[in-house]
This record gives sequence, structure tokens and C-alpha cells, in this order.
Amino acid sequence: MAYIAMARKWRPQSFSDMVGQEHIAKTLENAIQGGRLHHAFLFTGTRGVGKTTSARILARTLNCKGSDPLHPCGECDSCKDIAGGNPMDVYEIDAASNTSVDNIRDVIERVQYPPVIGKYKIFIIDEVHMLSTGAFNALLKTLEEPPAHVIFIFATTEVNKVPQTILSRVQRFDFKRLTVDQIRSRLRYICEQEGIKATDEALDIFAEKADGSMRDGLTYFDQAYAFTGNEMTAESVRSVLGIPPVELFFSLIQSIENHDIKGCFRMVDDAVKIGIEFIPLLDGFGKFLRNLLYARLDAFTPDALNITEELYTKYKSCAQSLTNGDILRISKMLIDLQGTLRYSTNPRLLVETTFARMAWLDRLVDLRKALAAINDPKSAENDAVKKKVTEVSAMIDAQEEVQASYDDPFAGYDQGGVQAFSRYEISAAWPSILSNIANDGDYVFSAAIAGTTLETGDPEQNPFPIALTYAGSTENAENWGYRQMTEHPEYVERVTRILEDRLQTKIALSIRTRAFTESELAEQRAAKMSPYELDLEKEPGLSKLQQMFATELVFTKKLKKAALVAQTDEEDCEA
Repeated sequence: MAYIAMARKWRPQSFSDMVGQEHIAKTLENAIQGGRLHHAFLFTGTRGVGKTTSARILARTLNCKGSDPLHPCGECDSCKDIAGGNPMDVYEIDAASNTSVDNIRDVIERVQYPPVIGKYKIFIIDEVHMLSTGAFNALLKTLEEPPAHVIFIFATTEVNKVPQTILSRVQRFDFKRLTVDQIRSRLRYICEQEGIKATDEALDIFAEKADGSMRDGLTYFDQAYAFTGNEMTAESVRSVLGIPPVELFFSLIQSIENHDIKGCFRMVDDAVKIGIEFIPLLDGFGKFLRNLLYARLDAFTPDALNITEELYTKYKSCAQSLTNGDILRISKMLIDLQGTLRYSTNPRLLVETTFARMAWLDRLVDLRKALAAINDPKSAENDAVKKKVTEVSAMIDAQEEVQASYDDPFAGYDQGGVQAFSRYEISAAWPSILSNIANDGDYVFSAAIAGTTLETGDPEQNPFPIALTYAGSTENAENWGYRQMTEHPEYVERVTRILEDRLQTKIALSIRTRAFTESELAEQRAAKMSPYELDLEKEPGLSKLQQMFATELVFTKKLKKAALVAQTDEEDCEA
């Protein structure tokens, strides 16, 4: 007898066999027992969760002539007819290859005839969303008022493509993705029935790789079974399915922690040598980072993560010098890599260089510490700081290249995301800092410090003296921003924190006012004058003409730049 694939051999034969869809099975059973059966159903959900299988079970159950209305007997004429593979009363149509109006017209024609053996004539249309618009329209009238002996069962993975006119005429059932526990339990049951010895870790691999699809899980199981026989171990399953062992990822995270770029390259080479593709490699590393973070936070138990106690303990103890923020940044880089890998002409180089950037990541923080040391004159006497300062020039080119190629999603949350300035640069940088503060959304605070300037003191002094200065018409304390700053100590603390983040050193902040200078007063006066008034002040000839002819401004017209240039060229030619 020909071999039957596991997914077909162990396909559920009744509602009681359905795994993970108990809510649907119970609803259909109640409808059958209560005689409240609808004439059209829509089964929707991801692949391999039992939509078509459930449709077949429903068809067998409705047409079975046995004594139990909820469990097909398998012995009556209808059950045997369906089991034969070419039933007379159940029509299964693949809408992906029968999309036209003519195909649906054939269905409508068959609807008119009563069932031959069973009680109902049942039409199962798989992947119904593939039908054309014309085919859907042709089906509407029959779907709304079918004969009493007809039941439609539609199945689809993309319910959003089914017209609302169809959805309003059917009962919709949403099939859930199966959990890891449900798939593992079903596989364990199959192993017991087939006499296969499989470890729990091996079954966990199938259940996780299935990604909620029982059919996919059984397909992977079948593939591994052909390789391993009746003795199935985790190592053999990983080998046949191309799943990277977790030891590779412990090696990679250790290399990242130790800034060991060679180690990162070595891990990629080891993965390639044992036949691991880059997509499952990155998927596995993503799962590794997730488990690492969850283990650190004690967010889930080992059972919830489907790992052993020993592995859980190993997660908690590895990469201690990497903070949770570092793991989140590495995860963001991994997600970006997964998004760009499919478009790369050299995927191995892309993977290797990204892992290398991960290994360099926390050295950006070291560079900040070196800059902080430069800004602190007294600490420059320390030998360790001197060594850092001498390394900065050698590191800066590589660091700028890494920073430019990686857009930090957590910029601003720690020192690594804040732009640093020296004591000599902070005054000139203050306008751009004010602009960034204005974009943060705290309009009262940004208005309170708007228009201020920074005046710095002795750069050798610690804490570094800085004066936040408000300019006014007179040197007094009537300025609104000045009053806001003096009345709200939290504003002073906030400005202090912002400046210390930029300078990476302690500061002594004072708030003061001063009168406008002559040039500032002239700029303010000019800002309030019209263009005509400005021209009168700048052009003595225009002022004399106004006095001689008692002229009055009626209107002004702004010339376009192109016209103004053309006019100037014509005047030059005439001259």
C-alpha cells in the first residue's frame, strides 16, 4: 500500500478530533442538535488550521445516516460514498483554478437537483476569495435563497478580499492559530500511535516552526521522520530542517559583548558550514534575544518559553555587561537587517557587517566618556583619561562611519543618543538646542527660554559657569521669560540637565538679564519698519524725492526673481 503523508493520515474525522478549534466545533454541534443550521458558512483563518477539514467533517456529519448525529459512523452509504473520494452529494471546488462566471453557473445548475444519497447537497468552495467579481455576483441570488437541500461552505485565508455582499449572507467562523502546546500534544499522540520515540525538545522544534499551523507541523514531522526513523532527537531534527543550534547564538552574543568582530565572523562561517540559511539564522537569533530579555526580566517561566530549566539559567547568566537597552538596540538592528536581506546581492557580507556593528555598538558610549573627560580639565591629568584622549583620534573615523550607517531608535534616552559639545562650542550651539527643545512639545517651557543666550565663564573652572541671559529694553527683571524661570525652579533644573547632557560635565547655572545693545535695538526697529520705510532710510535720493514732490506710497509690487534678473540684464545692455 502506498505511503500516506502524516497530514492526510491523521486528518480529523469528527468534531471531537479538531485541535484548537473547540469553539467552532461546539457551535456547529449545537446548531446541528438544535436544528438551527444555516444554509451558508464561511471558514476563515491562516493556512493549515483546519478550515477545509472542518468543512468535510460538517458535510459527513450532516449526511451521515447513523444513530449519532454528531459523529459520522463511517458505515452508512453516505459515509462510504464520501470516503470513496468522489461523492455524489458533496462537491469540493478549488476557486483558485475555477474563478470564472461559467464555473459558478455550473454550480448554480447543480443546485437545482436534490441529493442522491444523503440529506443535503453540499458545496465546499476553497479559497473563495479567488473568485472573480462576476462569479461572486452570479452567486448572490442563489446564496441568498438556496433550496432547502443545499448548504454552501466557503473557506478562505484572505477574508478581506471577499465582497461584503457575500459576507452578509453567510455565517462567519474565524479559525485560531494553534498554540505550541496544542501542536506538541497532537504530535505526541501521533508518536504514541505510530510507535515513534521522539524527545520533548524535538517535538517543541516542530511546534515552534509550524507557526500555528498543524498541517505545517505534520509536514515537518513527516520530513524528519523520513530521515530519523523511529528514533527522533532534537539534533537530528535541527539537522534535517536546517535550524541553527542555540549554541551558535550564545557564541554570537558573547562576541558582541566582548567587541570580538572576528568571533562574529567565525559564528557566521560556522553556520554556513553546517548548512544553515541566513533567514532561519536571523529568525533564530531573534528568538534568542527575546528569550534572553524575558529570562532577565523573569517575565515568563521556562515552560512558557518552551525551554529547559538549565537553558533558562544559562540565559540569565550570559552577557551580563550588556544592558537591557543594549539588547533592544541589537534587536532593532536585527529587524532592520531582516527587512533588507531579501534585496541584498551579497547577503553574507550584509549579515557579517551587521553583526560587526552590533559588536561596536557600546563603544559609542565609550567615546562619549572620552569626550566628557576632554571637557573636564582637571581629570585630564589622570593617566587613564590621557589614554582615552589619545585613542579618540584613532577611533573617531570608524565611529562616525558606524553612527552614520545606524539610525539609533533610542536616541535621546541615554548619553549615546545626545550630541555632545565642548565648553568652547556650547554658546554657539545654544540656538540649535533651543530649536530641538521647541520640537519636544512643551510649549510653555520652550517659550520661557526662547530668545536667550548663553554666556560662559572660565573654561578651566569646575563646575563650569554658565549664565542664561535675557535681553530687554532696560536692564531689569520685567522680562516674562525671566520671571517664569525664577518662579519655576524645575525649569532651572531642566536647563541644567540639558546642558550637562551636552557638555558631559557639571555646570553652575545662573539666570540674569541685560539691556539691549545698540545693534540689537537697531535690528528691532528695522524689523518693525516696512520695506518702503527701510528704503527711505537707506537711500537719501529717495527721501529727497519724497520731500520735493510730497509723494505718498499707494502700493508696492514684489518682482519675481527671474523678471528682476532679466530687467537688470536689459539695463546693463542699454548702458
